[in-house]
Amino acid sequence: MLRFSIKHFRPGITLIELLVVIVVIGILAGVGGPNLGGWNCRQELKNDFAELNGFLEELKIESVTRNRTMFVLVSSAGKDAGNAYIKAYQGPQGKKKACVKGAGWERIETNYEAESVLEYTKPVCFNADASATAGSYTLGRQCSGWWGDTNFQYKNQIFGATGYIEKLKYNTNKVNGKVIGWEDI
Repeated sequence: MLRFSIKHFRPGITLIELLVVIVVIGILAGVGGPNLGGWNCRQELKNDFAELNGFLEELKIESVTRNRTMFVLVSSAGKDAGNAYIKAYQGPQGKKKACVKGAGWERIETNYEAESVLEYTKPVCFNADASATAGSYTLGRQCSGWWGDTNFQYKNQIFGATGYIEKLKYNTNKVNGKVIGWEDI
C-alpha cells in the first residue's frame, strides 16, 4: 500500500517574493518620482495664477464698493528678488485719480505674493465706475520633468473701458510648424 505524506504549509511569503515586491516598488518610484516634480511645479504656477486673478477681481470689486480708485503696485521685494509681490493702494473717495505712484494714495492691508516670476506692462488702477487702466500681468516658471525643461506662462490682460480681466495661457504646441501662442483658459 502506497502512502502519500501530506505536508502542512504555513501561510506566508518567502524572502524572494518580498525582494521582488521591493524591486518593483523601487522601479515605479524611479520612473514616477521625476514626473511628479514637473507636475508640482506646474500646479504651483496654476495656484499662483488663480490667486492673482482672485486678488485683481477683489480689488476691482472693492473699487466700486468703496467708490475709490484702487492702485496695484508690483514690487519684486518678495521672499526672493524674482518673486511676485503686489501691494494695493486706494485713492480719495468719489474721485478718479491718475494711476501714478505718489502722494494721495492710502495703503490697504491686502497683498499678493507668489513664488513665480511676474512681468507686467505698467501699474493698473481699478476705478469706482468699474473701468480700469489697460495693462497685463504675466506669471511664468521654468519647470523640469520627463519632457525636459519648459517655461510655462499665464497672463492676465486687463481692458481699460470695461475693466474686464482676460485669462490666457501660453501654448507651446505646434500646428503646421508654428507655435500656437496665447489662448484663452
